[in-house]
Amino acid sequence: MPQKENFWVDCIGAVTFFLDGRLVLQGQILFDKDRHHDDPPVKVEVQNEPEFIFVELLCDSAIVRDNSTLTLISPPVFRAGDIVRINVAEIIAVGPSGGCEFAPG
Repeated sequence: MPQKENFWVDCIGAVTFFLDGRLVLQGQILFDKDRHHDDPPVKVEVQNEPEFIFVELLCDSAIVRDNSTLTLISPPVFRAGDIVRINVAEIIAVGPSGGCEFAPG
């Protein structure tokens, strides 16, 4: 098993994230995202603080339906070009991007 701190470095190129709630996002992980604007004005120590990654989306968001089809969410929760922050604890699976060919919502 790869070390936690090194796992995301190996994810280059477009990847697909399957998240809790059956949400599917595809994009490029941003390793150099400036996070200073997200820092709280007051520093608080929190145990089990969630870990987030930044992803620039290449496709609109999609969902896995009950019949196992991958369908675009209409209207989309997130659109291609958006930069989103994903809670690592919500990720069920990560794999290569299969492109943006989904059934319309």
